[in-house]
Amino acid sequence: MSLFCHLELVKENRSTINQEHNLVDVLFLVISAVTAGCEGWKDIEIYGHSKLNWLRQFRPFNAGIPTRHSIARIFRVVDTDSQVLSLFSWVNEHRQKSAKPVIAFDGKMLRGTSQHLPENLHLVSAFDCESGLTLLQKQVDGKSNEIPAVRALLDILDITDTVVTLDALHCQKETLKRLTQRQADYVVQVKGNQQKLYTVINQCFSQAGEPGASVCSSHSQGHGREEVRQVSLLDASQLPQDILPHWPGVKRIVAVERERSQGQKTSYSTHYYLTSLDHADSIAKAIRQHWLTENQQHWVLDVVFKEDECQIQEPISAQNMALFRRVVRNMVKQHSKSKDSIRGKCVRASFDDNFRAELLFG
Repeated sequence: MSLFCHLELVKENRSTINQEHNLVDVLFLVISAVTAGCEGWKDIEIYGHSKLNWLRQFRPFNAGIPTRHSIARIFRVVDTDSQVLSLFSWVNEHRQKSAKPVIAFDGKMLRGTSQHLPENLHLVSAFDCESGLTLLQKQVDGKSNEIPAVRALLDILDITDTVVTLDALHCQKETLKRLTQRQADYVVQVKGNQQKLYTVINQCFSQAGEPGASVCSSHSQGHGREEVRQVSLLDASQLPQDILPHWPGVKRIVAVERERSQGQKTSYSTHYYLTSLDHADSIAKAIRQHWLTENQQHWVLDVVFKEDECQIQEPISAQNMALFRRVVRNMVKQHSKSKDSIRGKCVRASFDDNFRAELLFG
């Protein structure tokens, strides 16, 4: 389905939108402007006036380019859920699925917007670690609200035969129950928010010692850092019988010991996990890949798209702009005709009309 077919699916409150501006025209304007590096409503208005002839090759823009105030007003009343589903459906429909993809769920605070709000504004996203694409996102008002947001995303996404990775906030019995009911495997970190479970797992590994645990190790170097990781597994049956039945689908408990050296400094850390997987290599891979959401998604959004610097204060507008950044990042990531970085492609798209059209329409 084409870009414009997906944009037509976005619902809006017609009674509150200036009728002269076609919503699909405005959506296309914003997507192409963000692709060219625009960061806010004023940037988008300036871009629209300078690229109106190019924009009219694809859409009529009978009313011309709306003002920045009109753009902001439109995106305050657009049906956000419809927009999220339509745009992610468009950009992800050609995603190449691996045999058993690792999907990482993680939250990110919109720092620039949050400076102006009584509660920090968070976005929770589902990230396909194999393809490097954001599959879906949901806005929450604070980190404590991430738990129901992740469950809502799990209900929407097709997670059958995937490995879902979660941080310690989502080490919740109900969340794991939903995963097993949907025939998904999981790897979830255990921390102090589940103090009894954390203490018991620590005791299990302390008592097992080296001979009692299945172990695999890895070594990496880069950017002046050296890290050695050791992944140790124990059968979940070693958990006490008053605890084990309450954690659905768990097969293994995991300890990941890291020794990190940088210059003259060396640090040590141990992290614990629950998982429904059996094999050490699969578990270690899932744990490593979970952090790709930081390196490949959050870092790119902050460095390339300047997300943390965005000063849009109205929460719904900020959420919509965050959506466009993620959709454009996915689109550029999927472009395979050039080996440039995401930033390099966006810079080229800001100058080259033909290349921008290639990114948007293939």
